[in-house]
Amino acid sequence: MSAALAPAMPTAGQAPVPSLDIGGFKPYVQALGRGETLRRDLTQEEARDALDRILGGRATAAQMGAFFMTQRVKGESSAEIRGFVEAVRDRWMTPLTPAVAPVLDMAVPYDGKERTAQLAPAIALVLAACGLPVLLHGAQDVPTKAGVTPSHVLAGMGIPTNLTPRAASGMLDDVGLAYCGAEAFMPAWHALLPMREEFGLRTVLNTVEKLINPASAAYQVTGFYHTKYIDQMRTVQTGQVASWIIQGEEGSIEMRAGRKTRLYGVAANALHVLDPEALGFPERTPVEGSSDPVTHIEQNLAALTEGNRTAQDQVVLSTGVILGLFGVCPDFAAGIEAARQALTSGRAARLLAQAQTYSCS
Repeated sequence: MSAALAPAMPTAGQAPVPSLDIGGFKPYVQALGRGETLRRDLTQEEARDALDRILGGRATAAQMGAFFMTQRVKGESSAEIRGFVEAVRDRWMTPLTPAVAPVLDMAVPYDGKERTAQLAPAIALVLAACGLPVLLHGAQDVPTKAGVTPSHVLAGMGIPTNLTPRAASGMLDDVGLAYCGAEAFMPAWHALLPMREEFGLRTVLNTVEKLINPASAAYQVTGFYHTKYIDQMRTVQTGQVASWIIQGEEGSIEMRAGRKTRLYGVAANALHVLDPEALGFPERTPVEGSSDPVTHIEQNLAALTEGNRTAQDQVVLSTGVILGLFGVCPDFAAGIEAARQALTSGRAARLLAQAQTYSCS
């Protein structure tokens, strides 16, 4: 695309001022929407420009709908995902700028969970208690599940979830844990939610939002389920030093005791097939979820206080493996022991209390 077609650079986080360019967006719909023999993947630069135009209000509602549905039918390529992520990171988000390092970007699905427990908050708290600061980010009522999210659980536990990027950065520095909502750090993206709800289907946006890494964290762990797209996903992770995909419960990062979980690094040969039984977690017991966030809040609190052994086992296993993946501990077994000590020593409980009483004023 020529420089003349590029929209004016917005102030970080500024709401877009619509300036339609129907003709400029049409080639992207045509590239994706032709018949099977003629359609093609977008280049990385084309994908970046296409999403930039969408977020900038330069495509019509009809064009956006056609674009996302034809993209879904074709299937996203690595170059397209990378271009979409770049569009957001470079132009349409207000970055978090914590001083503490390294930080783990815990990129769980924005559409939440509906069948199993949302335990990412407890896992994040234990990771932070083990010395690895964690950023969670997301939104509520994201299709297709519109399930229970970390923000539901954190808010129910008394932890701030309505922070600005600046305040979330400060909480990361002071507590070692923070949550920042998409409405705060990428409002133009968040404004697409009503359109996404009308589709009733997963789109490429469900993939891209997990890769934004708003704090440019050194480490990134992403929950993902669809095996068909793992090879595309593993090459577009945005951890500045290291990234791993966990094919966990409902496509999130929780690893169930008694059931093998596949862990994918960026390189094609970076693969762990986690055997929980070999690590002392032989019983295959799921931690059931529900549509009521209260259930998930209670499960997280119980896992942190030994009130629910099954939930705590899943938190300890998941935390320990993550600590091992990123070299905070020398291996998974050592990570599991560190997670247990963070719980039994009361460090995780004290961190929870600190997060509950945190004030950014």
